[in-house]
Amino acid sequence: MQLITSFDLKKSEYLSKDRFISYHHQLRLIFSLGNKVNHILEIGIYNSLLTEVLKRNGYEVTTADIDPHLNPDITLDLAADFSLPEDKFDAIVLFQVLEHLPYEQSEKALRKLAQATNKYLVISLPQNTLYMSMQVRVSDVPRSRYLSLQIPKFWSTKPISDKHYWEVGLKGYPKKRILTSIINAGLTIKKEFIDPVNPYHYFLVLEKTISKN
Repeated sequence: MQLITSFDLKKSEYLSKDRFISYHHQLRLIFSLGNKVNHILEIGIYNSLLTEVLKRNGYEVTTADIDPHLNPDITLDLAADFSLPEDKFDAIVLFQVLEHLPYEQSEKALRKLAQATNKYLVISLPQNTLYMSMQVRVSDVPRSRYLSLQIPKFWSTKPISDKHYWEVGLKGYPKKRILTSIINAGLTIKKEFIDPVNPYHYFLVLEKTISKN
């Protein structure tokens, strides 16, 4: 698993319009978990923007990342035989992270994260589709409406990013396979969400079903 600081990204370029749309939904989904969720583990931090907003909203946040240059609270390699403290985190969140591991390793990591969280796991995964989206917005109406068509690229094996081992919708990685892996990890799917403006990010709110031994 490569360090994000080795990708030669400029932070100004990383913070694109689509990225901010993703941040909006990350926060919205975390807020929707309710007042009983207070201590959050964020895995994969890069610029720490999500962490800072969560802290300003009263959450206790622990950060984890494979890259020590980002100064995380926990240096964590999801591809290794890692362990996390149990009975500590009300929710574990990781957005656009698991696809940086070979699929079998991401399944193992998902199982370990399901064991570690008290209740919730909130994730996003890249979804590789051909899509067309049309926005309908009327003055004095607060919410937009969308007409959206998406076709998974089931004939292709090439992720959009060359840093990804796999993406949802590609040949060998249909949505059904990903959802089966989630269920086998001891999680139930509480909510799924795709923003038609940026359907590349597929959000899932997952609830723990396995019991601790």
